[in-house]
Amino acid sequence: MAKNSVAEENVSEDVLLARCEAAEKRAEEEHDNFLRTLADFNNFRRRSREEMDSARKFAIEDMVIRLLPIIDNFERAIKTAEENEEFDGLHEGVLLILRQLNDLLVKEGVKPIPTEGMEFDPNIHEAVMREDTDEYPDNHIVAELQKGYTLGEKVIRASMVKVAKHP
Repeated sequence: MAKNSVAEENVSEDVLLARCEAAEKRAEEEHDNFLRTLADFNNFRRRSREEMDSARKFAIEDMVIRLLPIIDNFERAIKTAEENEEFDGLHEGVLLILRQLNDLLVKEGVKPIPTEGMEFDPNIHEAVMREDTDEYPDNHIVAELQKGYTLGEKVIRASMVKVAKHP
């Protein structure tokens, strides 16, 4: 019987060795799959970054193309004022150009934040001064010192304001 148990041990060792080799082969295959997946993911991240950079550059290019005619109008207004020494025309031209810029911003979803006479809201206004006054209710905006803007629902620049306080 001793011979059988040695043979059984050898068979068991052979079976175990085969199982171990099979497990090693599966582990190598899984490791290779992991490395391929990791490489695919890294390629995906790189391509995504490149696509975002390209989209950003295209958006900037599009905005610049729409700003160029406005810059042309500024240059024409300045040249005309210099040649004719007529500064009333320059004033009118600058106002027209400002309207063009504001129209462009509105088309892009940029809107000014309302201020004067409004109640101060720290989410959209930045109080830089307080004024003792009875003309406005307490904590209401007396004057806008710098316009603020939203892009969609996001505040991209808060309005700098002077806020009323009662003496």
